[in-house]
Amino acid sequence: MSDVVHEGELPTLPDLLASSSRETLSPSSLTSPEASSYISHLTALSLQELEAEPTELASSSAQLTNALTTLCYTSYPTFLSLHATTSTLSSSLDALSSSLSSLISALPTLESSSRIFAQDSRTLLASRRKAALVLEHHDRLHDVLSLPLLLETSVRNHNYADALLLAQHASTLASRFPSNPLIQSVKADCDARVHAMLAQLLRVLHEQAKLPALFRAIGFLRKMNVLNENELALAFLAGRSAYLDGTLRAVEVERKGLDGEGSVEREREIHARYLKRYVDAWREGVHDVVTQYSTIFLDRPKGADPAPPDLHVLLTTFTTLRVRQLLDLLHATLPQVADPSLLSSLLTQLTYCATSFARVGMDFRGALGPLFVAAVRAGVAREFADATDAFARALGSPEDRPRTRPRPGPASRKRPSQVLLASPAAPPPVPTRAQLSAIAAAPAHTPPALLAQFPPLALYVNALLSALNGLRLLAPAGLLDDLLAALDGTLASAAAALLAYARAAADAQGRAGEEEALREEGAARAAGEAFVRVLVPFVRRALVEGVYGARVDDVERKAPELAGTLGEWEEWLGEAGAENARSDS
Repeated sequence: MSDVVHEGELPTLPDLLASSSRETLSPSSLTSPEASSYISHLTALSLQELEAEPTELASSSAQLTNALTTLCYTSYPTFLSLHATTSTLSSSLDALSSSLSSLISALPTLESSSRIFAQDSRTLLASRRKAALVLEHHDRLHDVLSLPLLLETSVRNHNYADALLLAQHASTLASRFPSNPLIQSVKADCDARVHAMLAQLLRVLHEQAKLPALFRAIGFLRKMNVLNENELALAFLAGRSAYLDGTLRAVEVERKGLDGEGSVEREREIHARYLKRYVDAWREGVHDVVTQYSTIFLDRPKGADPAPPDLHVLLTTFTTLRVRQLLDLLHATLPQVADPSLLSSLLTQLTYCATSFARVGMDFRGALGPLFVAAVRAGVAREFADATDAFARALGSPEDRPRTRPRPGPASRKRPSQVLLASPAAPPPVPTRAQLSAIAAAPAHTPPALLAQFPPLALYVNALLSALNGLRLLAPAGLLDDLLAALDGTLASAAAALLAYARAAADAQGRAGEEEALREEGAARAAGEAFVRVLVPFVRRALVEGVYGARVDDVERKAPELAGTLGEWEEWLGEAGAENARSDS
């Protein structure tokens, strides 16, 4: 059916042209836009125009040929250059193609090399990025790294406020960057400087410092929050105690003269001077510590809570230990002073010291009495004993001579009149009842003139009176009985020594002439009577009435030792008097 239809349809102009010009024109050329446009133009022409169309086409072709010929003639250099350029371009394109082929073959190697270079340069790039970052934040890093140096400088210059601010800044950075080793290293260095500042502040407590400096040091220690309040108070007391101990050790220079070879008076003065210096240093040091501690730890503003009891306990412990230390020193040193005049001065100084401390609750006056009473007792008893020893040595009694020494004979020993009497040639003075009554009625502080006739007795009385005169400056009321007992004991020893001397002299003179023996025995008898009836009552009155203002009759009787020795004297004097009476008859 379609074949019939196709056969019935009229062919189009392109079909006719294609069929007639099958060899010269291809079907595709007739279907191009230009051909279609021209065919459409032909179909729109009239017959005449169609008949004239070949002529116009021929004319146009001739014109175009002429124009092309003219163009080739006039523009042949251009065409030659174009031809050469085209040839060169062709060869260049060929070279480019070969180069591109080589490049394409080299690209895998280049890619692998690039990867290797990228891997090798990654570390360098990271370092450069770090360096660039460091350079960018150089000022901040410099500030952070300078913290330890600035902190050390502040501590060295005692600028503790800035040091604490720097340490706080370092702690803040360390808490913000806990994994940064640089920040942690800076924090460790700052902590080391802070420890040095802590040691420096604690060292201030061990040095000479006034209240403002100590208050400032304690304030910074509180800000450091290293020690609690009790530990801080304990550190303060320990530091000030160490400084006080150093000050008290410096007073030991006053004891340099104690070599054991000087006189007793010089050693007593050295001990007294040492105690005075020590008490002054102790008073100033302890008072400073108490007032400083009270101001820093115990004083509170109005309306604030009172100080904890533990702080008061620490101060009480410190003061108790210091008072005990002073009392122990007095207990050990006061007996070495012994001189009541020096003891009186020391007691006055210590009384003022205790009174001043009474305002801060440290009144230790009650503890001074037993110490000074014991010192006075020991000192006066020692002086009594020393006077008795000197009296015995002056007599040359057999008790003071070595046992290996032979007994001296009449030719080698001084006679009693030469030892006991001021005028050996004059008759020995014997005290009469009237003289004894006058001596008993005389003032207790006036020595009997009769004793001047017996030099050993006069020296002995002077030594005892020197001790009693010193006792008048510091005479504890409770010591009367003890001192009277000590005096009776020394008098008993002196009386026994004189009795032994008199008996030994009587035995030695028994082998001499009768007249000389009677004279020497009379001298010994007169000295004995002066000792028993004048010296002993006077010295006992001097102590009881002259020093203490009491009455001899109101005190205890003589010690049994003294009463026994005086009884022996009375017995010997009675025997000597009976013998003299028989000789005269």
